[in-house]
Amino acid sequence: MKKHLFLILLILFPFFASAQSSNFNSHIQQARNMNMQMQRQNQQWASERSRADQQWFMQTMMNRQSMSKIQLTEKKIAKEEKNKKKLEEKNAKLNSELEQQKKQLETLEHSDKNLNEDTQKSIEKAKQKIAKSEEKLTQSKGELETSSKKIDDLKNENTILLTKKSELEKKEQEEKARKQSQEDINKALLQNLKTN
Repeated sequence: MKKHLFLILLILFPFFASAQSSNFNSHIQQARNMNMQMQRQNQQWASERSRADQQWFMQTMMNRQSMSKIQLTEKKIAKEEKNKKKLEEKNAKLNSELEQQKKQLETLEHSDKNLNEDTQKSIEKAKQKIAKSEEKLTQSKGELETSSKKIDDLKNENTILLTKKSELEKKEQEEKARKQSQEDINKALLQNLKTN
């Protein structure tokens, strides 16, 4: 009986060994598959992270550039507003000088009923001064209009830059939120893969 049992065991041993070996091989194959799947997932995550980092870097650079443009525009606005104020003061001064010259001319014309040669020369000089003053005043008014238009253009440009900046900041925040949610999903997937 012992011999028969021993013989049966010897005959069945290769079957048990092959069954255990195939079970062991299937576990090894599953581990390899899981390892390959995790490697593929890690590569995908790395490329997504790299792409997101590149986008974030570009947005940060654009944000910095827009900030420096905004600051530069604000400096130009301040400088142009000072220039406009000076031009307004110059206009007021030229206007008052012109009024004084016109009064002097009027006084000269009405002072003497008999216009002698000296008075006539003084009147001509006064008229020439008035013409020059009017020319300066017209030129100064043109400069003032140009300055006002330039300030308006700079303010419009600044508004556009501020709008772009706020859009960039909004995109940056959305990208951060998307990146965080993607990382949370990736962690959950990785945890799920490890538990399986």
